[in-house]
Parts: sequence; structure tokens; C-alpha cells
Amino acid sequence: MEYFYYKEEKLKYVFKILNLQNKEISEKLELGRTTVANIQSYHQNRLRKHHLYAICSAYNIPMEIFEDESINSKDKVEMILMNRDDIFHKDYELLDKLKGNWYLYGYPSNSAFAKVWETETTIYEDFFVEDMHGNRGRLLIGKNQSIILKESSNSKNITSITFDNNRVAYGKFPFSRVSKSNGINKELFNFGFFSRDRVELDKATEILGTIKEVQLKINYNMLERLNSCVEMVG
Repeated sequence: MEYFYYKEEKLKYVFKILNLQNKEISEKLELGRTTVANIQSYHQNRLRKHHLYAICSAYNIPMEIFEDESINSKDKVEMILMNRDDIFHKDYELLDKLKGNWYLYGYPSNSAFAKVWETETTIYEDFFVEDMHGNRGRLLIGKNQSIILKESSNSKNITSITFDNNRVAYGKFPFSRVSKSNGINKELFNFGFFSRDRVELDKATEILGTIKEVQLKINYNMLERLNSCVEMVG
């Protein structure tokens, strides 16, 4: 079995497996062809982490191939590439813009408490996400949109938060959230927004508008009609 001892060797083999040519890589990443050739040779010592981030983001290559020293053979590299996700990507350039603390603003599920809530949330460099209430999850980055999937620490229900990637750079951007309301376990759809800096709640309320404008609860009549169409078996 042939082993890899350098990241440059892994990179060269990945390019071979994916049938990526130096010319194509050069044009896509706006790198000189000489640079593309040199970063595949450990003798040149030109490969840097920002090269790997750019290449992995552009071609959906798992960064773990280069970070995990135990992935050191052709078979292991091929296995990682074969099992890679074709929808979500390890976009480290976007992750750099997202990692750190954010404040999420939106209305709570209980309409009796119609004041805007502020939820401090941290996105870590390994795509792990945790909010101030101990709810944890993962950030999944797609081509145009990304989604955070969190599990409630109490109910164990899943909350999804979706947003547009091209809005992240502004430091404030909207999201859509699908969750279940506390207590009665009722499906709920909410609009809200991320902010890198804390926003006064009066200002956040002004931005969101009324709760009727940004929140939708599932109609139980629809569930009853749906259930009437389900054939009971057993």
C-alpha cells in the first residue's frame, strides 16, 4: 500500500482522482499555472492553508483529507472522496465570515409573550453551533443558501434556520426558521434576523414588524384533513 507523507502528495492525488487539470484550476481560482504546479510538490514548499481552503471550497473536497494525518493512503483518500456530500460544502471562506458570536432576533412561539426575543448564538470553526440556552447543532453550507440544524436540549425537537449566503457579509441578514412551539409541540414558521452586534429590542421590533407579519402557525384543520386521508394499517 502506498502512503502519503506530505499534504502536497495528497493534493496531487486528489487532483488525479477528480481529473482536475492545472489549467482549469488556475482559471477557476485565479492562480498562476506555475503556482498550481508548485503547490503539488513538497520540494517547493509553497502549499499554504489558504490554498487548501480555496481548493476545497471550489471543488467540494473535504478538508479533513489534509488535516487528519491518519488519512495517509490512496484507499483512505478515495473513500473520503467517494462519501463526500454533493449538496453541502466545507466552504471555509464563508465559515470565516460566520464564525463567532451572533444575535438572533425573532418572536417567541407563545403569542402570550409577544415581545421580540434575543438569542446569542455562537458558530465555531468546526461548523458546530450552540446558543445561549444550550441548544446545539451544525452549520451546513450549500451553494447559495445555508442551514443551521439545532436540537433542543429539552424537547429534542429539531429547529432549522435557513439564510442566503450572499447576505452574510453585511453583518445583518434575515433568516427563516421552522420549529415546534414549546409546550404544545405545534409546528411553527418564523422570520427573523441575524446581527453581529446587539440590537436594542425596540429597534429589533421595528425591523421585524408585527408578529402576524413574520410568524405562521400550522392550521390543525389541515392536519385533520390529512389524517382523514391516511389509511390505518394494523
